[in-house]
Amino acid sequence: MNSSLVKTIFLAAATMSAAFAMSNTEVSADTHRVVKGETVYDIALANNTSVSEIVRINGLPSNGHWIYVGNELKVNEQSETNTSDKENNHDTAFVAIDKRNENINNAKNSYPFGQCTWYVKASLGWVGNYWGNAQDWAKSAQTAGYQVNGEAKPGSVAVFSPGLHGADATYGHVAVVENVNSDGTILISEGNAGRGLYSTRAVPTASVQFIHQN
Repeated sequence: MNSSLVKTIFLAAATMSAAFAMSNTEVSADTHRVVKGETVYDIALANNTSVSEIVRINGLPSNGHWIYVGNELKVNEQSETNTSDKENNHDTAFVAIDKRNENINNAKNSYPFGQCTWYVKASLGWVGNYWGNAQDWAKSAQTAGYQVNGEAKPGSVAVFSPGLHGADATYGHVAVVENVNSDGTILISEGNAGRGLYSTRAVPTASVQFIHQN
């Protein structure tokens, strides 16, 4: 047989073997690290399991609706995530997001329903009414005697000036600080962000002001 043909066949076989090994490793992995855009359904499908099973073995709140980029999820009963990975997860530290609905319909709320200001007031009862548009909140809070600074803490209000980190270019934006992450970002929950009544994301703290409960 021609030597070049033998070499071609060998290389093709090796490539197929490597591809099979990579595919097999991905499907049989005990854990899965969440990447941007993934849902629990996607992860379950890729690992030949069910959404309910992943929710159960990971103790996920709200039927798995709240997972974050960087989370390492168990995909079978035997897998265990190590401590350092758990510490780096963008999990909520202030209030369990799935419990937020219990308080979301706050009757003593002067802000328009569904707006970011409405959501923060509905989530944090100590926040004042009639503080104006989001960009006005830091000044209004200071006038009302609340501490405002650049230090993020779980349970504080994050105030974004217009255009900052995706804030509205005219009115600014406010959100609830859920967690201060080990990578220097903060996990916020927010209303009127185009993803349902409220949603979460990790953002940098640069130029953000924070209002703290007295």
